[in-house]
Amino acid sequence: VCVTNNKINTMSNKIFLISILFAFCGSLVAQENDSLPDFKRHEIGISTGAFSLPSLFFVLSDVYPVPYEGYVSEKDPFFMYNIGTFSLSYRYHFTPHHSLGIVTTLLFSKIVDKNSDRNRSGFFTYWSLEPQYRITFHRRKNYSFYMNFSLGVTVRIASNEDIVKWDTYTGGWFSNDYGRFIVLPSTHITLFGVSLGKDNAANIELGIGTQGFLNVGYSRRF
Repeated sequence: VCVTNNKINTMSNKIFLISILFAFCGSLVAQENDSLPDFKRHEIGISTGAFSLPSLFFVLSDVYPVPYEGYVSEKDPFFMYNIGTFSLSYRYHFTPHHSLGIVTTLLFSKIVDKNSDRNRSGFFTYWSLEPQYRITFHRRKNYSFYMNFSLGVTVRIASNEDIVKWDTYTGGWFSNDYGRFIVLPSTHITLFGVSLGKDNAANIELGIGTQGFLNVGYSRRF
């Protein structure tokens, strides 16, 4: 009987300790939510960026982050530059510190043939679609600091066959054999981001990948 009572007491103590632990964790969550009583879980945003890498599999000869002048041959000079990135995003904030969402980005890269006899030009259009995870490591009522991790695919479309041939001549990984349409994995990492505002916020990010090294935008929480 004594042994049975000891077992019951031991089990009761364990149940009591587990209950205390759950109550403590619940109080922490409640305190976190109480500190942000009007916390919004949905967020949509729009942004623009510069110095983008549309895919880690594209070498720099495919998309130069700054205006670049080169030549197919000494008689065939060309000029290449990025027009910039444009992104749309949606996020669901599970807690004030953890969020999941999706981001789609467009990047346009233009090549101009500087041979006066031809006067040709063309575009590379890069479209990416990437699920995203955000960790907000410091959040207050009117500002927050965060990091983003995105992984998805990029589609590259060449506007004409000539631009695909230029890509071959300039040392890109993808020759004319791949045609005007290519699909590759892509990613973006926001190393540091700051959001200024409550329901309507201005966002500034530094990162590497599809959305650009420098990215600025606007978001709406609801």
